[in-house]
Amino acid sequence: MIETFMGLFAKLFGGKTSVNKDAERLYNALMKQSRLPQFYGKDQVPDNFDGRIDVLTFHIAPVLKALNGHGENGHLLGQALFDQMKDDFEIALREEGISDTGVKKRIKPMISLFYARVKVYTEALLGDTPKSVLTTSLQGFHPDQMSETFAERYADYMIQFSTALERKSLGEIALVDFTFPDL
Repeated sequence: MIETFMGLFAKLFGGKTSVNKDAERLYNALMKQSRLPQFYGKDQVPDNFDGRIDVLTFHIAPVLKALNGHGENGHLLGQALFDQMKDDFEIALREEGISDTGVKKRIKPMISLFYARVKVYTEALLGDTPKSVLTTSLQGFHPDQMSETFAERYADYMIQFSTALERKSLGEIALVDFTFPDL
């Protein structure tokens, strides 16, 4: 009860909890990685709003999967990471000049798409044939855009990233003490 009150108090008066600081650090690293030009272009992910959200989701999914293996504190960081992303989406929409009502209308499908893709990516990583499922899913999400060759490389990238995160402690993930694989 007191933790809930203190968390609300900190939010109201601008204080950040350590989990929020960790989530912000982690989100910024994932966002930076997801903006690299190596993911976008001909036969790759389209360089548009939806494509950028998908590449970000592609990076967040293995992190959320890894955090789920770290108990309650992992779940708390995962929720804070999601909240950080949602807040960033809302800010981006407001910067486009969209009103409060418009933001609410646009954010809901974005979040639904995020959840749907995270589910597909996570289930693929937990399955028996992750590369095959990821490759097929990626090409299905970007029909007539992504080549099979790139989809396979991209799937390998996610599998390597997920495997590396599984070996990390919660603290290492929170401090972004990991490297991204080469694409």
